[in-house]
Amino acid sequence: MADVIEPTLRRDNPDRALLHELLSAQASNVTLDMNPALTSLRATLLAGSAEGLSLRFTAPDHSVQGNGVVSGGTLASMLDLAMALALLARLPHGRTCATISLTVDMIEPGYVGDFIADARVKRLGGRVSFVEADLYDATGTRRVASATAPFAVFDVRG
Repeated sequence: MADVIEPTLRRDNPDRALLHELLSAQASNVTLDMNPALTSLRATLLAGSAEGLSLRFTAPDHSVQGNGVVSGGTLASMLDLAMALALLARLPHGRTCATISLTVDMIEPGYVGDFIADARVKRLGGRVSFVEADLYDATGTRRVASATAPFAVFDVRG
């Protein structure tokens, strides 16, 4: 007979759990240092709701090219992380996600400093969800890049 695991006893993604806690408390301006990727980009939750998340990232010095422009890979990481967090915020206990593919459009150069990412789930599915995000300069007025991605959605393992 197969083991039946009660939903409340299933393992959970700690990032998902923390996001749910922060959003239910309507927290804002919270440093997100749950993992090395977020810590290295000094991620901060600015605001969040069922519609999506707004985050601030700071490009590390080592990501700046000789012309003062932040590398596209760093900007793509910001977008990918923002989308993953927006999706995790919508998933129930015991579920997590992983990027399947990532499409990024670089629109303007991103310069040293802070960036604002706005991410939202476009379609929440049981196995695949679709998410999009925009990345702005620190003022939130100049769009630097945008991204879309399908994410695999699955039970936390291990």
